[in-house]
Amino acid sequence: MRVVERYRLSEGLVVGRKSLPAGDVILSFVGPQGAAQAIARKALRPTGRSGRLSLFHHLRYQVYQKPGNDLPTLTQVELVGRLEGLEAPGRFPYASYLAELAFRLASPEVAGRIWPLLTSGLKGVAKHPNPQIAFLWASWRVLKAAGLAPNLSGAGVYLLDGERVEQGGVYLGPDGTEALAAILQLPGSEAIARLEAGPPLDRLQKALLAHVRYVVGEPGSAQLLAFSHARE
Repeated sequence: MRVVERYRLSEGLVVGRKSLPAGDVILSFVGPQGAAQAIARKALRPTGRSGRLSLFHHLRYQVYQKPGNDLPTLTQVELVGRLEGLEAPGRFPYASYLAELAFRLASPEVAGRIWPLLTSGLKGVAKHPNPQIAFLWASWRVLKAAGLAPNLSGAGVYLLDGERVEQGGVYLGPDGTEALAAILQLPGSEAIARLEAGPPLDRLQKALLAHVRYVVGEPGSAQLLAFSHARE
């Protein structure tokens, strides 16, 4: 029986790019229907579409899935919008980590919940005076949307292997524990206001990175965050 070659229309944000020696580019997307990858042929040539395929561009695109190929080929691209300001050194590490986290977690079952959190979080990272606040809110909420939020019902002020415990793991402190509960439970504007009031952001970030390592694995972009904080 002959397998039919298929075209498919999709929408998503470019969250990853990998250049290949022949001038092709492998693109990673997160969209309302889930995470996906496609290969853009000859995208790095001067006459290619590299500008439209930049990181954090929101695209509508068509791919062609040829039988026997692992990745579909990008055939058409429409630029819907772009997020400005994320390339700044103080913002790019946060944007990269959040985007990679969303890509790892955006299965079709939960992508509809993750997609608005990703776009809202990246806009906040781009525009908020303190991008760490938007990053922490969005990253923890993406984990919650995927069903991977920590259990805060226990006693103690440490977070270990997804549980609130009395010792071991990452120290949150009473204020950090309350702030994390607010992030996970309050509406976005109220949670952001709680973070702006001055909780221990660095402790919340250490807990986030440890929790992601436990439930997902170490994202490659974690190195960007480490390098960024080392320079501060």
